[in-house]
Amino acid sequence: MKQTFSAQLAGLMVGTASLLVPRRDRSAWTAEWTAELWHLCHPHGCDSCDALDADPVEFSVGAFHDAFWLRCDHIRSSGWPGLQSGSAARCALFLSATALVALFLCLCLPGARSALLPLSRRDAGNLVMISSNGYAGTQAPSIRFADYQEWTTDTTALFTQIAFYRTTARTVHLPRNPTARLSLAQASDNLLPLLGVPVAHPGTSVEEPGEPRLILTHSAWRRIYGSDPHLVGRTADIDGQPVLIAAIMPDSDWCFAGHIDALLLEDQRNLAAFPSTTKGFVIARIRPSAFPAPRGGWRKMVETRNGVTRGFDCISVTHLLGQPFSVFLFALLLASLALPATTALPLGDYPLRHRRPPGTIDARRWIFLAAKFSLVLVIVDLCSTGLAFGLAASDPIRALYIQLATAFPALLFGFRWILQDQRRRCPECLRLLSNPARVGQASCNFLSWNGTELFCARGHGFLHIPELPTSWFSTQRWLCLDPSWLCLFPETRSPSPGLV
Repeated sequence: MKQTFSAQLAGLMVGTASLLVPRRDRSAWTAEWTAELWHLCHPHGCDSCDALDADPVEFSVGAFHDAFWLRCDHIRSSGWPGLQSGSAARCALFLSATALVALFLCLCLPGARSALLPLSRRDAGNLVMISSNGYAGTQAPSIRFADYQEWTTDTTALFTQIAFYRTTARTVHLPRNPTARLSLAQASDNLLPLLGVPVAHPGTSVEEPGEPRLILTHSAWRRIYGSDPHLVGRTADIDGQPVLIAAIMPDSDWCFAGHIDALLLEDQRNLAAFPSTTKGFVIARIRPSAFPAPRGGWRKMVETRNGVTRGFDCISVTHLLGQPFSVFLFALLLASLALPATTALPLGDYPLRHRRPPGTIDARRWIFLAAKFSLVLVIVDLCSTGLAFGLAASDPIRALYIQLATAFPALLFGFRWILQDQRRRCPECLRLLSNPARVGQASCNFLSWNGTELFCARGHGFLHIPELPTSWFSTQRWLCLDPSWLCLFPETRSPSPGLV
């Protein structure tokens, strides 16, 4: 009775395990396991035998392992061939997914987002920063307030608008919370109209002429005031001075030197309290007819006062915002020059196949190679920009050095990987070659071939890589196989017609 119960339980377990088996193989698999179970329960082939050589329940546990591996093998074999391990489509999909993740992370970082997104404002090409110290003068204050005041009156032939700002830190007193430090850009009241910045007003603002106005960035509004929707129109206490909160500005609208939490706009009367030697930044809109054509985004302004001639650089804002891309191009140039010194450039010797137009095969190989180069360029550009301007958004010069230091080695090793990956792929199906095998002996290198041999799992051919380059075997060679070999390879869909 006990033996009969064990046999029935084992049969039930085999039937349950058969549900894991693919439907097309289920009936044959169930019949095979049922026969094995019957022989286990009847070791001498007769119904009168009661002795069991093994426990049927313990034996039937193996049916679950067998069914599980059959299901896994079915999933692997029934998947889209283009996305199988080692395929070109899988490589391209992985690189594309990496580029999308890098783009998402860059867009989440305000500094990186500002470096990536181009300036899309009205008449942006005529917007310049005036500097007395070249590019460094656009990242650190270089223009005296006295010079700005003189330019507002006697440069109407050069500029249609001109504005001044300087960065400072102030303390804001909150009604219900402790005080907080604000990074302010203390600016002339025409700065936002000059930039053409649209400002979001989450409330109604009542402004009086000549009254200082505070324009908060969105992040400061959220961090300091808890995203209060009724904040606009109230008064902020900044170092004991009441200032009207006039509007909320998106963080991405500020793309100039100095990380700020707010803009403090003041009229010329309030700005006149600055000492004449105070240094800041000057932004202006030029009259193109008054300046010669720019050279690399730079124009030159020369003035003579009291017999002293001074020169100033008028640097296009679009040129300044394009500095991250220019640094990336410079890193790309350095990596391209250093690549031949670090890795071999030839991809190998590939003879022509006669059973298929060679142009089609070559086109697929070169398109795949170009796609890998393009995706690696995008990934490195996004990652280096995100790392540099995410870590040092408040110091653009430092960020550019970080970008150069990260982009150059990433591009160099990325190009090395691309070439090495391309050499290890089948020229027909673009799958990675497998099963490396050593052939020959090192002592016979000059008399016979010695190196590594890899083959395509679909039977397209063999790749011979020499251990030491010689005059007669200096680079890897591809050996095409006849279609009659296809039946020996496991990943071939079907044998060739007429094969015996």
